[in-house]
Amino acid sequence: MNLWEVSFRAQYDYPFIEMSRQFPETAMSLWCIWNRELLQVPTRSRKVLEAVEAELRSGGWLIEKWGDVGGGRTFFLKDTCHRWNSVWNIVEPNSAMIAPPVVFTDGWCYGRVLAFEESTTRAMFKALAEHGKAELLSKRELPYAVLPSTVWVYSLFADLTGKQCDAVLSAHRHGYYRSPRKVGTEDVSRASGVSRSTYEEHLRKAENRIMDAVMPYLQLYAKASPKEESLPSPGLGTSAIGSDA
Repeated sequence: MNLWEVSFRAQYDYPFIEMSRQFPETAMSLWCIWNRELLQVPTRSRKVLEAVEAELRSGGWLIEKWGDVGGGRTFFLKDTCHRWNSVWNIVEPNSAMIAPPVVFTDGWCYGRVLAFEESTTRAMFKALAEHGKAELLSKRELPYAVLPSTVWVYSLFADLTGKQCDAVLSAHRHGYYRSPRKVGTEDVSRASGVSRSTYEEHLRKAENRIMDAVMPYLQLYAKASPKEESLPSPGLGTSAIGSDA
């Protein structure tokens, strides 16, 4: 038995996907926790926040809301899975576990799952395709040793060799990434006991692989991060707390 990590995106008739299509500059995150849900909307645009809240209130799902530090709003919801065909309803009957949150942006639902059988992923995509579009973003087999720490840390650094890891760690330990930089690769390579050319090769390959792994998260963060022009006027923050029993 193996452990598989699968990243995907899907597009079908689902209210949160439709919301993300209406507001393409906002990446919304959804957590499903024991018949309750948390929807995080990381924007300071009052137009977007009010539109999302109106949608949730009209369906009677809103329980409470909180203003987030630095802008945005988190909505505490009643379980919407019984009314809407959530991605949890589609994926988990096929023996796959979603790693929260699920992210909605630009009219797509992005998710990551863990599964013990490769056939599980095929069944999951067949079920998703029956509802609309489904695309595989990445798929990898994981060692069970990652479970005591975190699967997602492993997914970021699994492509690094041991020498590449050592090169980055040595660079950081000797102050190579400090600003202003007072240490060069020649200093770090000498302390590491390898030639400068060899050390630089390991370091550059490591940096390139780390950037490739981090880039999807950075792109998502860039979409979710509020732009300066969307900040509210003084006194118009989003920290008010409301409720809808």
